[in-house]
Amino acid sequence: MDPKELLATYTLNYLRGKKIIGVGTGKTVKKLIEVLSSEENLKESSLFVASSIDTEIELSKRGFKVLSLFSAIQPEIYVDSFDIVTKDGIMIKGGGGALLREKLLAYFSKYRIFIGESTKLKDTKVIDIPIEVISVGVSYVKYKLEKMGFTVKIREGSGKMGPIISDNGNVILDVSVKTENLCEFDRMIKNIPSIVETGIFCKELYNKIILANEQGRIEEMDAGDGI
Repeated sequence: MDPKELLATYTLNYLRGKKIIGVGTGKTVKKLIEVLSSEENLKESSLFVASSIDTEIELSKRGFKVLSLFSAIQPEIYVDSFDIVTKDGIMIKGGGGALLREKLLAYFSKYRIFIGESTKLKDTKVIDIPIEVISVGVSYVKYKLEKMGFTVKIREGSGKMGPIISDNGNVILDVSVKTENLCEFDRMIKNIPSIVETGIFCKELYNKIILANEQGRIEEMDAGDGI
């Protein structure tokens, strides 16, 4: 059984009846949008806010009504996926470079659900953290973080030479950080000029995580639960 499809079908129960729905970015979210496209009531009665250009295009081409982020409308519910969740319940996002807009929608939504495959639950000591940096400050920030003892890489794509540029026109750095210090790291480095946001999602940014495996098992965890 495909965990992505299982998660998408299961998540429908949370979305039905909601008027304003925020939607994240990634392969799991794309599967969710595909499953949602058969829900005619949602197409007719709901408005959607997307965390990336990619998601906005995907929603629009399937006939959903999409609001601009500039509308500043607060979603009733926000649903997104994640790249990693630690045993402490801290999520890492930003594999697709949409971390700033994802965190923006998560923060301003009334209820936040994150869905992912059970294999994304990791018990590792060091994790690469995406950091969005204003382009003019990239070299300064890289130098500063390396002086602080972190390993830093400028994220590059395969479609063009040079760094990946986010939907906001910024550069993405990937920084290796000890798992035990993630939320502390998130707060600390925002004092460095040019750093816009990190891909660290601490527990105050979500209400529920839903995991699924290939055997069809679904597990729900609230922000206050242990993992």
